[in-house]
Amino acid sequence: FFRHLHDIGDNNTLDEHISNPAFEAFYRDHIRKLIHVRGGTRYVSKANYLVTRMEYLLSLFPDARFVLPVRDPVWHIASLIKQHTLFCAGEQNNPRAVAHMQRVGHFEFGLDRRPINTGDLHATLDIMNLWKNGKEIEGWAHYWSDLHHYLADRLTVNKALEKATLVMRYEDLVADPAGKLRALFDHTGLADAQPIIDRVAPTIHAPSYYRPNFTDDEIDQIRDITMIAAKRFGYDVRPVETRQA
Repeated sequence: FFRHLHDIGDNNTLDEHISNPAFEAFYRDHIRKLIHVRGGTRYVSKANYLVTRMEYLLSLFPDARFVLPVRDPVWHIASLIKQHTLFCAGEQNNPRAVAHMQRVGHFEFGLDRRPINTGDLHATLDIMNLWKNGKEIEGWAHYWSDLHHYLADRLTVNKALEKATLVMRYEDLVADPAGKLRALFDHTGLADAQPIIDRVAPTIHAPSYYRPNFTDDEIDQIRDITMIAAKRFGYDVRPVETRQA
């Protein structure tokens, strides 16, 4: 339906001005089918690519609600690199997996990784070139900055999107699981939340199975590149020497 969405030479975003009647009919029927066969009343989707498609979805479903998770860029980039490494290893061991990921439209990680072009072709090509030249951390830092600037811009400009979106910082969720889960259920309008909150909240904590394996210089590089975008989501990620100055 949207053949340009993974072409880094094109703007990959979908906003409220997009019109694709064939897709819209298919998508509505698909969601109705899933709700019907599962006996549900609401459709819940977790999809990273939707961060650049929320305005289009909101134009199709004005009562839609979005939960946008964000995380300190150092930890987030460490997690992204970890996932990318795992995908690359899996695809090297099974080359057919690359074709499968291409068919299903997943280019976030792996041997055919492609950044989302949020409308700045120069920035997108810079990110690709950094990755191609082995500058993984720097590339991910610029990608993090680009995407989060895009999101902050859209939430500022589009008041309907801002109202429909709950920004959930990972660190806040870990610090107050019950309170933040309650806010999530209130925002989404999902009923009978308390038993779920009581069961899930005690299981939420900071990860103990990995830590960012970055040098001090790499951490400072990430913080320097992401500083302005991160501040727009309430993070103070200035390099240590800048904070102490």
